[in-house]
Amino acid sequence: MAITARPLFERLKEKYRVNSETGCWDWTASVKRNGYGQIGTPGPPKTMIDAHRASWLVHRGPIPKGMQVLHRCDVKTCVNPDHLWIGTQKDNIADMMAKGRANNTNKSRGEQHHAAKLTWEQVRSIRADKRTQVVIAEQYGVGQGMISAIKLNKKWRTDPNAST
Repeated sequence: MAITARPLFERLKEKYRVNSETGCWDWTASVKRNGYGQIGTPGPPKTMIDAHRASWLVHRGPIPKGMQVLHRCDVKTCVNPDHLWIGTQKDNIADMMAKGRANNTNKSRGEQHHAAKLTWEQVRSIRADKRTQVVIAEQYGVGQGMISAIKLNKKWRTDPNAST
């Protein structure tokens, strides 16, 4: 008996939950290192595509060649087609700059970063904490790698309250 791949639409709708506060459809399945969700396409050949691109395909249709699917909400795991739009790389950069998300702007650092899970007070406590990084990470709800990066001064480098 042959196994038939379920349509992308069916699989997509099972892998997000609606955030009633933001309207985002938060991806709950596989997430790539860059923070974007991903889903396998029906094969053959089976390939992985970004979940927000899959959502666009399912709800809005083909993505023009050379174009990107961008987020109005700036939530990488959001797959709500009403929060997505088609644009160029230039559009994406302009949107990033307009919203202060560029890495070279002070607005996008520390507590001001749109994805920050920590405060400067917590970061200072983490740096002083002598417990294992795994235990500290569990307490603050972040990964051990983030704790390591904080302690090595690779993340959260510019403390606004530090004496100079």
